[in-house]
Amino acid sequence: MLAFLHTARVHVETFSRLVRSADDAIPVRHEVQESLLADAVAAGALTDGIRSATAAVLQALANDGAKVIVCTCSTIGGVAEAVPISGCVVTRIDRPMAEQAVASGRRILVLAALRSTFQPTVGLLHQIASDARRSIDVVEVLCGQAWRLFEMGDYPGYAGEIARTIEATALPGDLVLLAQASMAPAAELVSHLGIPVLSSSKSGVEAAVSRYRSRTQHDATQPGVAAEETIVPLRPRG
Repeated sequence: MLAFLHTARVHVETFSRLVRSADDAIPVRHEVQESLLADAVAAGALTDGIRSATAAVLQALANDGAKVIVCTCSTIGGVAEAVPISGCVVTRIDRPMAEQAVASGRRILVLAALRSTFQPTVGLLHQIASDARRSIDVVEVLCGQAWRLFEMGDYPGYAGEIARTIEATALPGDLVLLAQASMAPAAELVSHLGIPVLSSSKSGVEAAVSRYRSRTQHDATQPGVAAEETIVPLRPRG
């Protein structure tokens, strides 16, 4: 099973579609835990409580049969990756995007609608750059009005606000990195600028599918497993 840990229910449809496009035979499960992001935003930091709650969710998914788990929330992605789960790969959705950004050799504009996203995303970029022995120039750009629109369910308005921020801040030669998976639709709105805009959803799913295939290709106990998809209801935390 390929599992996704989301902090917004709106991501379920998006990631369902992306996995089906890549390989519709993969059994998929979605776990939605909105409180993980809400708690991080409220605390202004990733607390021990958030780390423990994230670890508990990941372990439960692994116990239920997940071979690969993808955290689609950039804010807690690093926390998720750090959780040791036996027999299961845990990865963050934005790692392939960050690797591509570092390899580009351009000045990287990191756009986020939540301030809490900057530290984990920029930290990931610098970690990848250090491992690759590359020097990067990162500029943080907060889309200050956008998140309120997302919370209201105005997703076109949310994408439009992000696009306007890109138009106002990006320079020729820049690369724009959309730090949150929810920001991806804004990329299409600024295609006329001719500036590369990276989002995490598609590249992250492609990497996850590749990892899932690698994990399961020699597993003779699961031949012909029919594709299935479940959305896990929110569980009370305690």
